[in-house]
Amino acid sequence: MTYVKNASGTSRWSKPSTGESSWLEYWEKKTGKKATRCGATDCHSTGTLVGAHVQKVFGGNELYITPLCTGCNQRSDNFWVDTELVRVPSGQ
Repeated sequence: MTYVKNASGTSRWSKPSTGESSWLEYWEKKTGKKATRCGATDCHSTGTLVGAHVQKVFGGNELYITPLCTGCNQRSDNFWVDTELVRVPSGQ
């Protein structure tokens, strides 16, 4: 599990510069997994999922993508995820 927070100011990047149609597709391509639920350990919703931009709470300014439901993608608190984090490609 990783302790994360939603990154601010990332909505300007609607999709990756690497050709995928969405950040969720980017995460699935990089992990080889299908996103089926929200990665927040206190949620696990199977509703509408997005590839959310997050940062590790104790880990610098690097941006990562992980699947979150639309509600958890709006959270302003710190929370645990149990899904893989995939680094946002440089140049984003």
